[in-house]
Amino acid sequence: MNKKLLRAVALVLSCVLLLFAVSCSGGKGKTLLSLKKDGVNVSISVNVYQLMLTRMKGSLGFYGYTANGLTSDSEAFWSYQDKFNGTDLQTIDEYYRDCILDNCRTYLAALYLFEKEGLSLSAADEEEIDKMMDEILHTDGDDSKTKLNAVLAAYGVNYDILKEVYTIEKKVAAVQKHLYGENASAVGDIVKAEFLEENYVHFRQIFLAAYSYVYETDDNGDVIYYYTTGANKDHICYDTDNGVTGTKEDGSVIKDKNGDTVYFVKDSEQKKIAYNTSLGEPAYVMNEDGSDYKTTPKTEDELTALATRAETLYNQMKNATAAEFEAAIPKESDDTSDKSEYSDGYYLQKKVDYTASGANYDYLDQIVTELETMQDGEVTMVKSTSGYHIIKKYAHTEKAYEKEANEAWFETFYEDLIESLFLDECQKLYADIKVNEKVLADAPTMKEVKMNYIY
Repeated sequence: MNKKLLRAVALVLSCVLLLFAVSCSGGKGKTLLSLKKDGVNVSISVNVYQLMLTRMKGSLGFYGYTANGLTSDSEAFWSYQDKFNGTDLQTIDEYYRDCILDNCRTYLAALYLFEKEGLSLSAADEEEIDKMMDEILHTDGDDSKTKLNAVLAAYGVNYDILKEVYTIEKKVAAVQKHLYGENASAVGDIVKAEFLEENYVHFRQIFLAAYSYVYETDDNGDVIYYYTTGANKDHICYDTDNGVTGTKEDGSVIKDKNGDTVYFVKDSEQKKIAYNTSLGEPAYVMNEDGSDYKTTPKTEDELTALATRAETLYNQMKNATAAEFEAAIPKESDDTSDKSEYSDGYYLQKKVDYTASGANYDYLDQIVTELETMQDGEVTMVKSTSGYHIIKKYAHTEKAYEKEANEAWFETFYEDLIESLFLDECQKLYADIKVNEKVLADAPTMKEVKMNYIY
């Protein structure tokens, strides 16, 4: 079983779920799904189902997902078979069509809830839809609906159906806000706490890197140390206790670009600058493309010494209290952001394929896997291609998602929570949804549809 593919499926479905929509089918294509209950009658056309197939195919292509070495732009990819649903042998094509059909069911249920609750779109939403369609009509159709429809036909829709799709997307957002409030404000703290526990792990780490960071250096080649907090943040951190001030020929004190007095190492012929290495921190040099910190690999001897150091430190930390572990982080760890940026430690989501972000983040999958089986307070060590991670699991901080220090970890917390609750609510209506099996059988396959990156 290709586990990476399955996790990728879950990630893609999660990421694009809110982009999918449903459409009333009256005069706009054959009805694929219908739901009639309590005086509400809604349906989805096969055209919208096809659009959703093209969107999923575009997402898979964009993120470069593979199966058994095959990419989604090859026919063999769609014919590859496995037990993707855990029980039945099926092709990737069949699996994704099942996923899309379930998404259609979800949004048909959402449309039902919108009508049942008597909701309506705001004037601002209506105006935004019109602006989007006007822009598409102008850029992709040269202001001609006939030309635009010729373009949209490749994705199974026309101008009217696409506008209805965008309309329903707004309705989905409206019913979610109605049920759960802005940023889940109508959801109770107990439900939020349960979602936090089910979907996140909380830890701190002492990281020993299998590489060396490249830091900013001065004209002498010495690493520059900076203040990281306080009024002098990002200013050079000089050793004012042990260094001496330098003077120019006119007797004036030498200052740097920030206007701070420069301190030099005493009796230094090379005019070496005196840095406070205990109070300040070095600044990382970024890669040329700005994607990550620049590093150089350690030598074999350095790696051997690192392995010994990691084992020794791990044994020291096995039974360390939280206070002892946290005291060791700034002294021992090559990653000091736990102290300087993330005062509440790290939070990672359990159901995320971190390798999708690039090979440099594969260790996050390893850490999450370990943490899921650990008890709060337990310490373990994970060896990755990046180095050694001595990690201690923590209980979740109360309302961790509200803390400013945790903002980076919970950017999508409320959105994910609402989506989870919303899916649960919609699935209660699945049994009432009727599928036109003949229309479904005649619909195009994933292999046949065009990749959609636009609509």
